[in-house]
Amino acid sequence: MSKESLLAAIRNQTAKICVMGLGQVGLPTALTFSEVGFDVAGYDINEKLLSSLNSKQVPFEEMNLGNLLNSCMEKRKFRTNSNLEECVKNSDVIIVCVATPLTNDIKPDLSSLEKACQSLSKTSLKNKLVIIESSIPPGTFVGLIVPTLRKQNKTGIDFWVAFVPERLAPGQALIEIRTTHRIIGHIDDDSGILAKTLYEKIVDSQILMTPVQIAEVSKLIENTYRDVNIAFANEVGLICEKYGIDAAELIRVCNSHPRVKILQPGPGVGGPCLPKDPYLLLNPQDSLSIESKIILESRKINDNMPYHTVSLVTDSLKEQNKKLSESTVLVLGTAYKANVSDTRLSPAREIITQLIKSGCNVFVYDPKTVETFDGKKVSNISDVLNTCDVAVLVTDHDEFKKLDVKEFQKMRKEPILVDTRRIFQKNQAESLGIHYLSIGYAKNLKHK
Repeated sequence: MSKESLLAAIRNQTAKICVMGLGQVGLPTALTFSEVGFDVAGYDINEKLLSSLNSKQVPFEEMNLGNLLNSCMEKRKFRTNSNLEECVKNSDVIIVCVATPLTNDIKPDLSSLEKACQSLSKTSLKNKLVIIESSIPPGTFVGLIVPTLRKQNKTGIDFWVAFVPERLAPGQALIEIRTTHRIIGHIDDDSGILAKTLYEKIVDSQILMTPVQIAEVSKLIENTYRDVNIAFANEVGLICEKYGIDAAELIRVCNSHPRVKILQPGPGVGGPCLPKDPYLLLNPQDSLSIESKIILESRKINDNMPYHTVSLVTDSLKEQNKKLSESTVLVLGTAYKANVSDTRLSPAREIITQLIKSGCNVFVYDPKTVETFDGKKVSNISDVLNTCDVAVLVTDHDEFKKLDVKEFQKMRKEPILVDTRRIFQKNQAESLGIHYLSIGYAKNLKHK
């Protein structure tokens, strides 16, 4: 198949697609291509995951994902395959969506991506288009991916390859795949045109073509920008606690300025991207790490917020002459953000861990996930509220927003509510005799 033939197959949607990695990026991507008419095979090394998908069971919380999986499988437009060689052989396009986490020493772990590329290099990629969606450190595409893939194939001659960084948010993946601008990082024009034509089939927004080096950095800069802005908001919250003023009111006033947009402070930053991508940015492939005071300091600020949340609990108990080791805390939410089941790098992990280390009795409730980070799982908060001294709202699920703040009156004498997401009205809580605290509002504590 020539470039023209592959281009025609993509345009008329007869090109067959293999998606490698069926996680929170790969599965929505595979099903979206399937939904518009492509024949898609999903490959993953996790046999349990494939078995669940074959039973039409989605492995994580994602709006409308279950319905889409069921529809695509019934139309026989999506299937799973545990044999990579077969999957690649029968495909015209291979999209790689494997994870690129951090190592314990906060360096990029590209082992899964490297293994995926090595596996692909052992198969014939002749007349095929390979797309990399995984987040990668700058220099990885030209320095690692292309040399690995071309061991038995010649890029631009035998096959084509492009970098198309994912830009979706868990919980809104199926919407954002279609509505968010996409970036096509290319090393040659033919690969770029093929990739752009492919993504035009699912993206209803703008598609930007740029050299792959720009695409690599752009993805990481976007998330680093968000991480730094969150850190600024958290720092503002900490400053407000020192002054004894309410950060929410301060931010409301400041944001009335047309060129100011301060975010709300919170318990920390979690998920698969924001805590990771700044380190990918500062650790280019096969090169020395880059120093950046503002980026690294922002990471420290955000990583410290779970500990600060625990200090709010500890200090509020001390005001009541109570010891943390003799108290019971209910933690609401272990997912890293609202309305998802994803607990990766969630601030809740360290909050719960530190509470338990202090000898505290910790109950945990999250309607989206079974993860408790070693806290005691409860299925109904009403069953335990009367035994609790403190409630800590960590994740702003819709279910929690529907709670009546009066429920927290059921806690032990002088109930404490630490609302890190500001979903309750502090004035209402305080009028009910509930000690209300949040990041940037610790009015009932002695001035530190």
